[in-house]
Amino acid sequence: MRRLEDKIRGLCARVVSAKGDEELRSSLVELRSALREHIERVRSRLAAYPFGVERRVKGKFSPPEPPP
Repeated sequence: MRRLEDKIRGLCARVVSAKGDEELRSSLVELRSALREHIERVRSRLAAYPFGVERRVKGKFSPPEPPP
């Protein structure tokens, strides 16, 4: 099976080269579906990404110390 990004590129090419309205419409429907699938995959990967612990406390910033 092709990678999803390759499928999206192919669908973009089909949209650009579409001759009639029906061909364009069906290509756009497929492209929209593939883009939604890609977005969901990115969201799920981002949700599992290990973020670092926030070291700052929001709203409590101390001014920089002057040099000695």
